[in-house]
Amino acid sequence: MARYRVIQNSFINGHFLTVGEEVDYAGIPGFNLEPLDDEARSAKEKAGKLARRDVTSRAFQEDLTRPDGAPPQTDEPAADEKSGKKTAAKG
Repeated sequence: MARYRVIQNSFINGHFLTVGEEVDYAGIPGFNLEPLDDEARSAKEKAGKLARRDVTSRAFQEDLTRPDGAPPQTDEPAADEKSGKKTAAKG
């Protein structure tokens, strides 16, 4: 399991942790956790990639709960396609 150092007082895994404490955490790490091992660094990098996605999309929500550890889906339609708006070509 990934190991992190708490860099901001946080409520994690049902416990209040203060700055400097270390914690094993299997969830998606946030800004409040500093990675201490390779597994944690990998999880932090993956979380950064997920943060750049549309968090309201169904694909994003499904990726958060994937038990198989498969990589995130990246075939989401553009924002204009999702809202049904058509873009007119100018010319």
